[in-house]
Amino acid sequence: MHSRPRYLPLLDDWIGRPVIKALTGLRRSGKTVLLRQVAERLEQRLEWAGRVVLVDMELLSSDPLREASAFHAWLQTRPRGAVLIDEVQEIAGWERLTASLLAEGWEVWLTGSNAHLLSSELGTLLTGRIIELPVYPLSLREFDVFSEGRADAFEQHLVWGGLPGLHELGLSERLCSEYLRSVFATILLRDVVARFAVRNVPLLERLARFVASSVGTPHSALSIVRYLKSQRQAVSVETVQSYVRHLEAAYLVHSVPRWDVRGKRHLEIGEKLYLGDVGLFHALMGHSGDINAVLENLVFLELRRRGHHVSHGSVGELEIDFVAARDGQNTYIQVAYLAGAPETRDRELRPLRAVKDHHPKVRLSLDPHPIPTDDGVRHGDLRGFLRGGALVPAHG
Repeated sequence: MHSRPRYLPLLDDWIGRPVIKALTGLRRSGKTVLLRQVAERLEQRLEWAGRVVLVDMELLSSDPLREASAFHAWLQTRPRGAVLIDEVQEIAGWERLTASLLAEGWEVWLTGSNAHLLSSELGTLLTGRIIELPVYPLSLREFDVFSEGRADAFEQHLVWGGLPGLHELGLSERLCSEYLRSVFATILLRDVVARFAVRNVPLLERLARFVASSVGTPHSALSIVRYLKSQRQAVSVETVQSYVRHLEAAYLVHSVPRWDVRGKRHLEIGEKLYLGDVGLFHALMGHSGDINAVLENLVFLELRRRGHHVSHGSVGELEIDFVAARDGQNTYIQVAYLAGAPETRDRELRPLRAVKDHHPKVRLSLDPHPIPTDDGVRHGDLRGFLRGGALVPAHG
């Protein structure tokens, strides 16, 4: 069981704090392993030793505990200490249950695979009593560790993504392909179809494939409706909006709003969609996807891991891949595979040059040789960034 140094110090900081701690994210992204490691840490502390209860709600043995009152009654037979509940959304009335346990003095940790559940419902009952700790699939830096330093780790990461379970399969092409398809099917059926009572499953699957084929492209619900109509699939704007939000709630998809750089405001149309893990390209399309889309998706996920609020930028008719905001500073980012011909590079840099404020402007690429700063735009090593390097490189 590999540790994840990025997360463990943060989790340690929250042990003993009088709030509910919720690990959230895509199913199979590693939340369960982290929860077990928290349980081990709690057992090592005198105040909880021998009084740690870890419950996996996906196990058959947990079926009698799927009602809040039954779970609460069962827990009262144990010495009060720490309770850790994996996939808490499987308990009917879990909000009241966890609020009660916190009030009774329990140390409460949860995992959940549904963003809608951990926002709208928690917002009413548990306001101020819960901290959400997002867990993402493996970064490239973590993938290097899990793959034990194999020379082609970057290339494997591009193809298979960052679900930790892949490494138990030896990164076998056949096994990884089957695993990713199985994970996607499980998420779709359990976290979307069952939870939101979706009736048109083929439409939902087609919509997910459309997202995978158009990662990084601005869209609107109306543009998706027109595309589906061209494929002889009649559907309303409202249904598309609803289904996209369901995919987003299951962390299969992340929406990125459009930011008007000059007007300094978010626009209501033209959002982009990214996948919750680049391995989903393979699950949905049968191959690893367009290299530019995969790289852009990886950069998006890394920005989110680092705590940035991510938008995509609009400067007149020009588009900037990402506007990453954190600690009062924006960073404008273009993502490219390679530098290409001078005219190609000029086209990529034009949107960044059009930004007239003082915030950093960065172009990330896989170019093997350093590129000097160009008209205020710094050029960064995309591999290095994905391995934990600085977003804004030093002047060069």
